Amino acid sequence: MSQPPQTQEPVDVALLQRFVPMDALTETSQQRLCKLSTRLRFAAGAFAFRSEQPLTQAYWLLAGDLRLEDGSGAKADVIRAGSTRAAHRLAGPPAAGMSAQCLTAVELLAVDGSLLDLLLTWDQGSACEVAGIDEAMTDDWMTRLLQAPAFQRLPPTNLHALFQRLQPVEVKVGDRVIREGDAGDWFYVIVEGRCAIEYQGSHPRPLRLAEFGPGDCFGEEALIAGLPRNASALMLSDGRLMRLARRDFVELLEAPLLIRLDPGTAQAQVDAGAASWLDVRLPSEFEEGHFPGSRNLPLRLLRAKAGALERGLLHVCVCDSGRRSSVAAYLLTQRGYAAAVLDSR
Repeated sequence: MSQPPQTQEPVDVALLQRFVPMDALTETSQQRLCKLSTRLRFAAGAFAFRSEQPLTQAYWLLAGDLRLEDGSGAKADVIRAGSTRAAHRLAGPPAAGMSAQCLTAVELLAVDGSLLDLLLTWDQGSACEVAGIDEAMTDDWMTRLLQAPAFQRLPPTNLHALFQRLQPVEVKVGDRVIREGDAGDWFYVIVEGRCAIEYQGSHPRPLRLAEFGPGDCFGEEALIAGLPRNASALMLSDGRLMRLARRDFVELLEAPLLIRLDPGTAQAQVDAGAASWLDVRLPSEFEEGHFPGSRNLPLRLLRAKAGALERGLLHVCVCDSGRRSSVAAYLLTQRGYAAAVLDSR
């Protein structure tokens, strides 16, 4: 097993800004991430983490030298603080399976991996978290809902069934509509009231990520990505919601809009010239490693530069976890492109 660190110290924004991909986060997101980050010191010879150890944190090298190797021992690298390689993540979810032995006294930056991925997705794809309905709702909320691009692309039969299956929910201030870590079960539209989106992880004090009001949608990320809830929704006032069950969301929204391909199928289509890899991570992440022949178009630039993509090609969207790639495929599909998500589950 890995050895516990000798000391732990807090982290500031200036430190995060030295490393990839935290340097690309907004300052607000960096401040949020600081609260769930720490500096760890290890003695020479200690193992900071091992390949068989499940990781919830991601690690960067601040000081010293360490040996990084995969679980088989077939690949080993000596990483020195201050090098170009040290600016990138050593290991962490979902890219675990590595061991790190300290060759000298070592200091590491440890960051909550789930929150980092959530904030990267949030910063680069925040416009996709809200379905684009006007905040100035009228009584005809159905008409407003149809203004969202995703709903405009649905077949009429799907729209009819959707409105038949949406369920009204009365909520009170303090109600926790969705809970972090739970399975994704419902997609929500706020008709009246406001709610806060909060992330807690394993820490006692939640971080408030955003506030939503009338006309905003939430809950789709867990349904699109097929992952547990990565945040909670807490009502800040009494209100009224409309909700759509997961099975209905999958049938009426996800199924007609998102295509998921396993790696073998995706590679076969790329080899046949019918598809191409579209890596939606940051350039700094892309440079660290990517599929041969893939194109890098970060999620945050996708809306502005989607017009440069070839329309006759299937764009297989790729990221580390499937979150950003799912959002990217959702955006491209809205704009009439053929898009799919590389299914890494």
